[in-house]
Amino acid sequence: MSERLEAMLLEGLNSGNATEMTPDDWEDIRQVVRERIAKHKGSNQG
Repeated sequence: MSERLEAMLLEGLNSGNATEMTPDDWEDIRQVVRERIAKHKGSNQG
C-alpha cells in the first residue's frame, strides 16, 4: 500500500542510484493513486 510505495521512493532517493522504474513499479504507483482517489471520493462510504 502507500507505506510500501513511500518506502520504495525513500529507498530510491537515499540510495543515490537512479534505477529504472519497471512496469510493475508503475502499476503499484497507479494502484496506490487509485486507492487514495477512491478514499477521498468515498470517504463517507465506509
